[in-house]
Amino acid sequence: MEGKRWENIPEDILILVFQYLGRRDRCKAALVCRRWRNCFYSPLLWHSFCFKFNNNCASKTSCYEEILANQGVYLRNVKLICEQGLKINRENACKLIEDFSKLESRRLQSFELIFAGENPLFYSGSEFTICLLKLFKPACNGIRVATQLKNINLRRFPVAFSDSLFESLIEHNPDLESLNIQNDSLVCKVTPRCIHNIVKQCKKLKSLSLHYTSISEEVILALTEKDRVPLERLSVKCRREEKYARDVISGETWLQLKRNVPNLRVTFVFDTSCPMFKVDEILKPEIPLYNLILTVQARVVDQIYFVIQNFYETLERFVVSTTNSEELETALILLASQCNHLRELCVWQCYISQETKRKILELCPNLVKCVLKVKGEAS
Repeated sequence: MEGKRWENIPEDILILVFQYLGRRDRCKAALVCRRWRNCFYSPLLWHSFCFKFNNNCASKTSCYEEILANQGVYLRNVKLICEQGLKINRENACKLIEDFSKLESRRLQSFELIFAGENPLFYSGSEFTICLLKLFKPACNGIRVATQLKNINLRRFPVAFSDSLFESLIEHNPDLESLNIQNDSLVCKVTPRCIHNIVKQCKKLKSLSLHYTSISEEVILALTEKDRVPLERLSVKCRREEKYARDVISGETWLQLKRNVPNLRVTFVFDTSCPMFKVDEILKPEIPLYNLILTVQARVVDQIYFVIQNFYETLERFVVSTTNSEELETALILLASQCNHLRELCVWQCYISQETKRKILELCPNLVKCVLKVKGEAS
């Protein structure tokens, strides 16, 4: 039993355990003994950290400032969560980003910004955009940036982005590998020209998530160029803006992308504000579609048959929000029988019969996630 005592646990294992602890628990653990204190100050422990601003707590803010001062040089993957309803939270979060940009030595590679509450009325988020510009721009005199930014996730930062923000990002971080700007802002101001520049500048880009209004034929064709790392994941969200858009990406362009980037996995999201007629225009049989989220809250039986006919070899995730009908249940059973790679099936806003659910589960025994509501059945 002697070999199983706590003091005999290797430090690398302790560090892995400490990574699951929050700021307060890490500080408490550091008081246990000298070895645990050494783990607390190990650079490996501080490669990833989540900063949370969810209440007006001065002690937490000062602790974050101390972490940034002492361990900021080691931070590589940072997530920042802000309850933006309180002005003090927004101010503290912005100060943290600005202080991060001023670190004398910086190794930051991944950055994710999350707004966890409702935006205040008429809130534009401009102060966060200014701070992000400082983070994305080159370091000032006396500041050393050891690594470029490689992963940026702003999906849960619901403000209207401008081209200038991302032009600054790619100008100084051409090794960018992942960019997610598919947020829930009311409007999307990022132009296809800006996305085209991103694709042309960032030859190592492997994952891109954005709105349909921000892409064009030129963007898709730029992704087919041979002097770049093949794109692995492309996620496109279609919303209200598509109602007024005239041009859609042609099937021929999607086919060229499919041929030149054979391992590309495409996700399409159609939200409740996207007109149904635009769904039929945008979805092309040539798209290498793996995931489809169709929450337009309309009759989608014809679209399900279209999916079965064209994407049965690739479809892995299908989410739909629609209304009850016998035709829907028949279509879902056929979908389950034809799409052999289906791993997730969610049907929202409607009920199906117990027999239909039984058949679907029987046809798809490998479903990892399944949401099928039967009337009278407990959720």
